[in-house]
Amino acid sequence: MKINDVAKFTGITIRTLHYYDEIGLLKPSRVTESGYRIYDKKDLEILQQILFFKELDFKLNDIKYIITRPDFDKKKSLKKHKELLIKRRERLDKLIKLADDAIKGEKDMSFKEFDMTEYYNVLEEF
Repeated sequence: MKINDVAKFTGITIRTLHYYDEIGLLKPSRVTESGYRIYDKKDLEILQQILFFKELDFKLNDIKYIITRPDFDKKKSLKKHKELLIKRRERLDKLIKLADDAIKGEKDMSFKEFDMTEYYNVLEEF
C-alpha cells in the first residue's frame, strides 16, 4: 500500500508518516526505485499499535522504546490498551455526572472523580 493509500485508510497525514519514518518509529516495508514508500500489513499493525499508544498520551520516543523491545508482546499490549481505555471511559462518565450535578446546583463538592491513581497504576505496567 502506497503512503497516500495509508494516509487515506488511517486518517494519518502523509507528513506524519514521513516523520515516523524519519525518526525510525514506522519504517515502510520497502521503498520503490522512484521513492514511493510501500507499507504492508505488518506495517499497518505497527501503526495501529502506535495510534493506541498515542491515544493514551504516550510520547513518540516512549512508544518507539516500547514497541522495539525484544520482549514486546502485542497481544498483552492490546489488552492493556483496552483496560486503560475502559478506565478512561469510566473516569469521563464520572466527570460528566459531576458536571451535570454542578449544573443542577448541587452543593456537594467532589474531587475523587479527578483522581488518576488507578489509571496511572495500569499505565506503569507498560
